[in-house]
Amino acid sequence: MDHNNDISGQDDYTKFLSREKYFSDHIVNNSRSMISIINRDYVYEKVNVPFCKAQKGMEESIIGKSLGDIWGQDTFQNRIKPNIDKCFDGATVRYEASFNIPQAGRRFFEVVFRPFPVESGEITHLLAETFDITDLKLSEKFASEKEEEFRRFETNLPIGFLRCTPDGMMMHANKAFLIIMDCEDENLIYSTNLRSYYAEEGLLDMHLEQLMDHKPKSFGRIPLKTCKGNEIVCRISAFMTFDESQNPSYIDFSFEDSSRELMLENRLLQAQKLETIGALAGGIAHDFNNILATISGYSELLQNDLPKSSAFAGNVAKIQIAVSKARSLTNQILTFSRQVEQEKVLVNVYEVLKETIGFVRSAAPSNIRIRSTIRVKDAPVFADPTQLFRVFLNLMTNALQSMEELEGTISVTLATVKGKKIQKELNKDIVADEFVLVTVRDMGKGMDPSLLRRIFEPFFTTREVGKGSGLGLSVVHGIVSEMGGEILVSSKVNEGSVFYIYLPFFRGYAPLTLIPEKNRKILFVTGNKHESRILSLALESAGYEMTLSYDPGHLNKMISDKKNSPDLIIYMSDAELVRAEDIICIYTDQKINTPCILISDSNLTSEEEKLVNSGIVSQQLTKPVSLREIISAIQVSIN
Repeated sequence: MDHNNDISGQDDYTKFLSREKYFSDHIVNNSRSMISIINRDYVYEKVNVPFCKAQKGMEESIIGKSLGDIWGQDTFQNRIKPNIDKCFDGATVRYEASFNIPQAGRRFFEVVFRPFPVESGEITHLLAETFDITDLKLSEKFASEKEEEFRRFETNLPIGFLRCTPDGMMMHANKAFLIIMDCEDENLIYSTNLRSYYAEEGLLDMHLEQLMDHKPKSFGRIPLKTCKGNEIVCRISAFMTFDESQNPSYIDFSFEDSSRELMLENRLLQAQKLETIGALAGGIAHDFNNILATISGYSELLQNDLPKSSAFAGNVAKIQIAVSKARSLTNQILTFSRQVEQEKVLVNVYEVLKETIGFVRSAAPSNIRIRSTIRVKDAPVFADPTQLFRVFLNLMTNALQSMEELEGTISVTLATVKGKKIQKELNKDIVADEFVLVTVRDMGKGMDPSLLRRIFEPFFTTREVGKGSGLGLSVVHGIVSEMGGEILVSSKVNEGSVFYIYLPFFRGYAPLTLIPEKNRKILFVTGNKHESRILSLALESAGYEMTLSYDPGHLNKMISDKKNSPDLIIYMSDAELVRAEDIICIYTDQKINTPCILISDSNLTSEEEKLVNSGIVSQQLTKPVSLREIISAIQVSIN
């Protein structure tokens, strides 16, 4: 054997091994991952350049050190050693971990441990390959946060989002859509076509056809049917998505509930309409009152010139009665048009409402129950008590009339609400921090939207001809508006109606009221106990000294008491025990000249006409009367 050839061969093999080591070290050190060799004593025997760079150290400072020295004993024992032990048992282990790297902070890694056996098959070392996945993790976290943000955005917005197949089958809906469509079972929509929610047949097909031009579309306000069959109007927009072959993939819809928007628009139109009608009606009423003043003035002059025994005196008295009725009608029109101010005092709504409920309950038929829920007993407002009584009486009477042939309940509630909570409902600047809320709910026939829009118009009525002037609700609207309040109504056909009256709460407020001179004494011959009580409380609040009288004997005694004789007598024509004839007899027998005010219905009886013609009555008022009207009549009569 040639010795030189052996030496030459060994040199070539050494060069080959050296070259192989060079290439392997070059590949390992230029890898993007951190590579290391670990022995069974958990000590690093070899590390590549990326590993050293990550640890901010030299190779010599790492080789020979244990993993506990490099990563910390807690991290090594709890997170690294269990996986290394699995690898020494022959398994390839892959897991994710995060470590604090010197001067680099917290980083995320994917770690792979591979067994490294020797020729005998014994596993003496393992190869650890660690990939830095921090950027990937941060990207995933960012994407997850964005997804969560979008999910919250989609969930919390009051806009319904819906995804459908190109033919309208619903695929996904957010919570707002389910709320808008009154859908309690989310799974219900996944087996339903959007067509079933469109109120107008064929309309969705038109929308789908328009979406084929690859452009977003806004379809405006569309009538829909909810899951419970109720009607709702939504503003709908949509966009169709196409695949790579330009075939429709799915459609995304947005739904905005326009019910409140429509309600506010209708209320604005109604307010504008009522304002126009009110201005016109008020102008006519003022002109008509001027004409009535002329008629009344000349008839009074004629009555003064005629002897009381004259047959014409009675005819002139009838003219005066007719003028009084006409003036009452024009006053109602002026009240609607808010051109007549009310004489306001501080009054507790609870007291007025309680009297009204008592009156209505006594007159209600047996098939209708009156139920009241009083949540507060201290509810002061600045109002005309008689007009307030008129508001409540009118609303409850309307409720009774709507249930004439039905059996059910009229519910009346009294509560207070904070001004900020109802600002959206009232759609106006807050005029009080707190409001008194009176609700009147019936179970009557209800009204469709066309009727609902007109109920506050003067002379509009759903009753038969001759069964109402149609001024009731329009006057109620005027009274409440003059108080600085608001009246709202909701109604459904065959379900009933609800009226909401909001009045500004005046706690601790001391209004300036008319205080009559010398505390004028008034003897009040009462009729309807509820209406009389309200009027009596109103006059007491205005500063008058009131004494109530219920029968002729008491009336005669009070008039004959010279020390405490009244300055004025108010006689309610519906007094149960005191008739108009009794008033005439007492005045004649006692020979008194105390002024008397008659408050009567629009149609006088023959006895009441006789009382008016007798000259005893200084002022005759037609019900319903306001506090301002009665105070004006008192001042004219006494002065």
